[in-house]
Amino acid sequence: MANQRFNISMKKFLSDPILGVIILLLLVGGVASFTVEVFFTLQNFTNFLSGSYFVMLLAMGMTVVLISGGIDLSIGAVMALCAGIVAKLALQGMSVPLVIVCALAVGAFVGCLNGLLVTVVGLPDFIATLAMSAFATGILFIWTKGTPIVGYMDETYKQIGGLAPIYREVTVPMVIAIVVAFALGAMLKKTKFGVHLFSVGSNRLATRQSGINVTNIRILAYVISGVCAALSGIIMAGRNTTVPPDLGGGYEVLAIAAALIGGASLMGGRGRILGAILGEVVLAMTINIINLLGVPSSYQKIFIGGILLLAVLVNQLVISSRTKILMRSTNKK
Repeated sequence: MANQRFNISMKKFLSDPILGVIILLLLVGGVASFTVEVFFTLQNFTNFLSGSYFVMLLAMGMTVVLISGGIDLSIGAVMALCAGIVAKLALQGMSVPLVIVCALAVGAFVGCLNGLLVTVVGLPDFIATLAMSAFATGILFIWTKGTPIVGYMDETYKQIGGLAPIYREVTVPMVIAIVVAFALGAMLKKTKFGVHLFSVGSNRLATRQSGINVTNIRILAYVISGVCAALSGIIMAGRNTTVPPDLGGGYEVLAIAAALIGGASLMGGRGRILGAILGEVVLAMTINIINLLGVPSSYQKIFIGGILLLAVLVNQLVISSRTKILMRSTNKK
């Protein structure tokens, strides 16, 4: 009996996507230890982690949408738009709490629009969120007239962006990322909504036939993604000290890559918040190694594209192998 339980536990552990991320993390760290002397220093770890919290938030929101069987290509543009809102309202003298509430409200509103376009209007999620990305980017360009927003920074926004720690190495972005991670992780594991979310991503028709409101579940998934993008924008506004009109370009790719590396599936029904966090750490470590080796920044996108392609291929292999295993077990019965 004990051996049987041990075998079941080992099978669960070995089939857990998190194991693959941890192995990849160790491999990247191992390569870095042989190629870059200063990689394993506290200062270097602090530097690359402090620049990764906003992508972690995007990846967490993306993971929720991927679990539901969708995808959100608007998060980079929504992040930039919310950063612009923070900068503009701060320049007008609005209080920090009210600025944050306004940015979060815009993120939630855009997420809700995405959800309505996908569920009620019936547009493919790829088209709906890509169109929303274009709208958000266009609004920010018109609003800024193509020039960066500057002059809004003070000590509070420096703390929000992580430029000024709140206690030793602890920063506001770190606290926000931890709180959001625990909240979303608990939501996925311990609430009916989390169970329904996985169910919708796995089999939408069967979930609808069981009496669950699939439309509301999918809309709320996009709202969560929008709020995560808004939080990321709030942090970005404080970290960058300026908000250029093209701020959000390419961040949706990083978020998708981090989520897929972390074990989420493009087919839906699979994903972990911890996986998204570790996936972003892998990306941040890779980019950090590239920078330390003196590789031109223009090559970063090539590496990120390669990592994304590899993550998608691994995803497809995992899905294919699981399908074969299920078919074999069904045939045996």
